[in-house]
Amino acid sequence: MMRRYLITLFSTLMVLGAYSVYAQVSHRLLSRSHTNHATAQRPIVHSVPSIGPRISQEMAEKYLPDAPWAVNARAKIRADGLHLFFNEKKLVNGNTEIEVSPVAMVWMADEEDGKVPSEKEPIVIRAEKATFVFDEAVELSEIRTRLIREIRMIGQVYIRGDDGLKVRGSNFVFSRDNKNISSYHPIDFRFQKHQGFANNIQINLEMRDGGAYADNPQVEAIKDILISEHLEMNLKPDEEESPVLVTCEGYFQYRFDSQLAILNRDVFVHRTDKTGLVDSLTCDSLALQFGEKLDAVPSENKTLGGSSNLELISLTATGDEVIAKSSANQLEAVGERLTYLLREKKLILQKNRGVEIEYRGADLFTPRLEIQVDDDQQPVFAKCDGPGQVKYLDKTAADSGQLIQQSAIPAILAQANWQESLTFMPDPNSQGQLDLVTLTGKAVLHSPVQQTGIISNSIKVWLKRIQLEAPVNASVNSSLSQKQDVRIVRTLAEQDVAVVSPYLEGEYESLDVYFDRQSVETLAALKGETPKTTDTSTSNNVISEPAEQTAAIKKRSSLQKVPKEPFKIDATHLTLQVVHDPKFKDVHVAHVKTEGIVKANGLIEDQEEPVHLEGQSVDIANGGDERQRFHLLGTDERFASIRSGEMRIDGIDLFLDRAQNFTRVMGGGAIEFPVKSNWNGEKLQQAQILEVSWKEQMRFEGRTAHFVGTVRATIGDSVITCEELKVHLDQPISLKSTSMTIKPQIASIECRDRVRFEMNQYENGVLVGIRYLDVWSYTMNQQTGAMNAQGPGVIEFWQRSNGKASLGLPQGMMGKSPSEKTPAKKSGWDYTRITFAGHMDGNYLKRQGTLHDRVNVLHGPVSEPLSRFGRDNRPPQSVWVQSQLLEVALREVPKDPKKPAEEQAPWSIEVQAKGNAEIEGDQFLAKADLVTFDQSNQMFTMRSLENRHATIWHYEHPQAARSRYDVKMIRISPDGNILELDRTLGASGSR
Repeated sequence: MMRRYLITLFSTLMVLGAYSVYAQVSHRLLSRSHTNHATAQRPIVHSVPSIGPRISQEMAEKYLPDAPWAVNARAKIRADGLHLFFNEKKLVNGNTEIEVSPVAMVWMADEEDGKVPSEKEPIVIRAEKATFVFDEAVELSEIRTRLIREIRMIGQVYIRGDDGLKVRGSNFVFSRDNKNISSYHPIDFRFQKHQGFANNIQINLEMRDGGAYADNPQVEAIKDILISEHLEMNLKPDEEESPVLVTCEGYFQYRFDSQLAILNRDVFVHRTDKTGLVDSLTCDSLALQFGEKLDAVPSENKTLGGSSNLELISLTATGDEVIAKSSANQLEAVGERLTYLLREKKLILQKNRGVEIEYRGADLFTPRLEIQVDDDQQPVFAKCDGPGQVKYLDKTAADSGQLIQQSAIPAILAQANWQESLTFMPDPNSQGQLDLVTLTGKAVLHSPVQQTGIISNSIKVWLKRIQLEAPVNASVNSSLSQKQDVRIVRTLAEQDVAVVSPYLEGEYESLDVYFDRQSVETLAALKGETPKTTDTSTSNNVISEPAEQTAAIKKRSSLQKVPKEPFKIDATHLTLQVVHDPKFKDVHVAHVKTEGIVKANGLIEDQEEPVHLEGQSVDIANGGDERQRFHLLGTDERFASIRSGEMRIDGIDLFLDRAQNFTRVMGGGAIEFPVKSNWNGEKLQQAQILEVSWKEQMRFEGRTAHFVGTVRATIGDSVITCEELKVHLDQPISLKSTSMTIKPQIASIECRDRVRFEMNQYENGVLVGIRYLDVWSYTMNQQTGAMNAQGPGVIEFWQRSNGKASLGLPQGMMGKSPSEKTPAKKSGWDYTRITFAGHMDGNYLKRQGTLHDRVNVLHGPVSEPLSRFGRDNRPPQSVWVQSQLLEVALREVPKDPKKPAEEQAPWSIEVQAKGNAEIEGDQFLAKADLVTFDQSNQMFTMRSLENRHATIWHYEHPQAARSRYDVKMIRISPDGNILELDRTLGASGSR
């Protein structure tokens, strides 16, 4: 728009050109050089009948076609380059004045010897009459040499010059005393295609007068041109541009020494284009600074007042209210000072209380605005200095009919505030593809409609301007704003950043947001939604629903998409990728990335319980609906973690995919989730947390969790440690579920490499049993009951003694439920240690198990749990068993109605030791092919197979004499009393 204002330059040039005629006339008539030249070169003559009239007649025919009388004028006088024509003359006031009428003058530059004649049009002046006033009486022949005091041009005066200059006025006066040429009557003028008028004019001159120049005053230069009262100009830059109206109600002044033009009081610049759109500038004072053209070639014979080498270099508008408006650009600016530097193509707006600018729906407020434009008048740099604000208003809503009865104040769509500066410039790193806007000093971006705000010490916004094709049926009134779209590409906030929105809250050192504009359909697909289409038109393209109703439906729809609470993320650095629809009414956070220590929590779409995230960095890919992928990084000292409900996963490198229901952790980590059964598959009345930690990696896929590297798994007081663990659940833990409160049961477990079980058993809060299992591998299917362990292995038990399990293979070994145990008097602790070199298999549900290869069993009483003893230091009432195979079975005992319930045991243990079996008690040592123990009758039985025999040594104590019996079968009580010998093959005794 400022380019159109610059044509104000022509106003000065027109006035300058019009009235330079009078300066040139005065110079020609009064110049000392002319007088000297005339005196020295040519003698004064009173008439030139042969030369003057012929040359003057040619001048009249060529340059005075609009004054045909001049060809046959009675008086034709040539004074060097001046040709003077008149018909009547009259000497008045004692010959001190000469009146001529009508009068015409053709003035062209002197044609000196050896010089090429000038190609410029001469200055042509016509007037009804003119009066030459002298200080003393003169003759007509002395008109060129006598002192002229004043020249009065009376009546209508016409002036024509080079470049189509035409001036029309009346009563022009040259005054030597006042050193000016003036007219206090209206004038109008044309210059090229421009025209204008004023109420008066005064041309002040720089003159040499007095002293040596008393009789020959010289006009050296025009000092300034002054027009008081009303000035009006209509400027037409070219055929394609509409004319520009410039008016001034005060005065216009052009100072030749400083080349400065000033229009003062009620200055108004106005332009209406072909479409009816208006541009205007209103101010109290308008200053136009001219200068020599940078590429101008100096002219030795530059005419007085000539301006061919001048150009406008700056424009300054000042006043209490400097108002610039452009309907085409939807711009209105109000300030106290507007400066435009043409060579730098720089515009500066200033106002102490703040410049107010409305531009394409935005309101800008700043004390100082500086704008740099390119050759196409497009902004390439802008800066707002000092505290400022910009608002984007929803003016369409304020103008709609539905708000007739409501407040017409438009809603604020977006707002930016800053304390130091706002700058706009091309991004140097985008090769001219993007523009960069920077806000500094407590910068704030706020969108009340989106309920979103960002505050930071510095905010940068990258914009991309898209040229749009005008629609085929576009009207001629389409503004420039409809042909260009500005899209936000990226926003970067740095230093003390805080964000508040329905979708995100947090504090950061930096926040980087990338924006991706997509169609409504593409955005719906990214979010996993199905776009709803509604036919809102009939076959005649008539809207079937009121606009107000459609807007209300859209508003309700958008409100329904707002989450219950924002996702809170606190991190050092946060990067977001936001996908939005063309109108920015629907947004989708497609990607989140953080650096530095991060804490985050909030609801994911369709989740009932919030998700909590912690780590050194977090990467979230959000595909909408249930399609989220989380990648969290931690350190050895501080794991990253993700928690939802009672489920928690920690790790150094943690990845979770909701859509695939998959979790992976590389490096060390831990996991927690509730289960409804223990390691033995027993259902728990109340769910307990399964906690697993590892050192190398973990994979979790719904039903199966696979852990590797120094694994430690805990349910309550039961612990498994191994190098590799697989836990299979009876139902998957769905990461896509709206609730993370699923509590599955353990279906099976697989343990490998240095497996150790540690299980504690409580009754009514009192410790009653401890079990340790150390094997190379262990598997158990809690659904089928099958279990298997690969040795070599060690099993240790501590349980409170009930005085009945003499062999010490407790019922707890088979995982019997504590609630099924019969309370007994607690008289101490029993310790059992079982080792085997082969493997162990069995079935938990069938209550049976088998241990293979070099099985050793050591059992006896101890004073407290975790106390141990060996075979060589067995305590009293202990027993040692060795065999190649050991079978253990837990049998249900029928209830005896004749006995009290508290004296009945519901279960009984049966043990069989096979293959080179040996048993040693306090008073006996026995060897047999088969040794059995039946808890129900408290009886040991030893048998031999085939032709072999069983042997028993019986003694009172280990140092006493022994009795040996070789038999096929022996029955003996736990206290060592022999109850039965079958088919004795021999007996002996020793002392």
